[in-house]
Amino acid sequence: MIPSDTPVGMDNCGIVSVAMLAGLSYAETERMFWEMFIKSDITTVWDRIEVIQRIGLTVLEERHYRVKPTLKKWLTTTYDPAYDYHVSLIGHAVTIRDHLLFDQVFTSGVPAIRSPFTRKHITAYLKL
Repeated sequence: MIPSDTPVGMDNCGIVSVAMLAGLSYAETERMFWEMFIKSDITTVWDRIEVIQRIGLTVLEERHYRVKPTLKKWLTTTYDPAYDYHVSLIGHAVTIRDHLLFDQVFTSGVPAIRSPFTRKHITAYLKL
């Protein structure tokens, strides 16, 4: 589940995704980002890796794409439901866990293959 203290209407999808993966509140996770990177709410996948590692989670695989697959293609060719994923789409970041896609809009998760993001292209992913 997305943390209950997640503010709505903000450009904060990267922080929300990391908070969900870590099982922390939004406020705790945002504080870690601010402590490590004094800047705006917009984070890069590299910033997220550093915070994920600081929390104590292990990134098993990191992939950045030149030729960017759609989420739909990635789900059928790369996704392994035995792991959790932080997925960076063009202009957005989500968490995928147990075939469900979590986003600040879909707080309880929706089947990833039926999400409105299936046509978006993936720029990178972190496998945890």
